[in-house]
Amino acid sequence: NAVAFVTTAPTVTGVTVSPATQVIAKGQSGTFTATVEGTGLYPKTVTWGITGNADPNTNINGEGVLKMGENETATITVTATSTFDTTKTGTATATVNPTEP
Repeated sequence: NAVAFVTTAPTVTGVTVSPATQVIAKGQSGTFTATVEGTGLYPKTVTWGITGNADPNTNINGEGVLKMGENETATITVTATSTFDTTKTGTATATVNPTEP
């Protein structure tokens, strides 16, 4: 009896961030999630980052939770990058809630 194993080299084909857009009030938080697509046995983990923020207190943690700074005025790009293939990223947008009291 012979057993043949065929292995596929793991590849990441893309990263999707959801929701694609989110409105967050100043001083509040919003959660983003990342879905990593690929073939084979690949890690589905990502690192999170943001760009475009005007307030240095606006930040995102390793779980995809974005904290909007109290003085934020900018539209922020949220990026999830595959830890396995750093050329594969997904993005979303966060804006400040304009109707705060």
